[in-house]
Amino acid sequence: MPLLTIVPPMPGAERRFKPFVDFVHGAGWETEFVRLEWNGDQPNFDSTALFAQVDLQTAGKIVMGYSLGALYAHLGALRARHLILGSISPFFLEDDDEPQRWMISYRAGNAHTPTDILVGAKEDDQMHRRATAVRDFYRHHTYTDVPSAEHELWHPNYLQAIATALDRLKARPAKPAA
Repeated sequence: MPLLTIVPPMPGAERRFKPFVDFVHGAGWETEFVRLEWNGDQPNFDSTALFAQVDLQTAGKIVMGYSLGALYAHLGALRARHLILGSISPFFLEDDDEPQRWMISYRAGNAHTPTDILVGAKEDDQMHRRATAVRDFYRHHTYTDVPSAEHELWHPNYLQAIATALDRLKARPAKPAA
């Protein structure tokens, strides 16, 4: 079975993501979580240490992140084989209307990594601006505006969009990143 490596958005996500893991297993995939050493229970916007931890654990793998997990995957999984970024959080240097943000550009990712970018159709304008900018950053991408979905991984349409990406990756494995 192919392996999906999941980047958690917050401490304790492994427990909260159990239904999602079950869903991925049902799609014929094994799962593993990136193990992060958290400094507290919220993101530390003064440190980029999480990104290096993600990179060490995702080289050559198919990697999925949702929300903050998508941000960590985008900036950290620089040697991943393929990325699935769901509803990437707008906490980048370019997000002037976001008071909490890393002072690092979304352009710090690896533009050569094949990537699926997903965003809920009912998410706010800022989320759509960031998803569109990240989409335009990647040279090889698919972009899905998930119908009727808000910022909710468990929405049936969101799960279907992820299943579509997983089915495509299982049928035609992604090429390694340059």
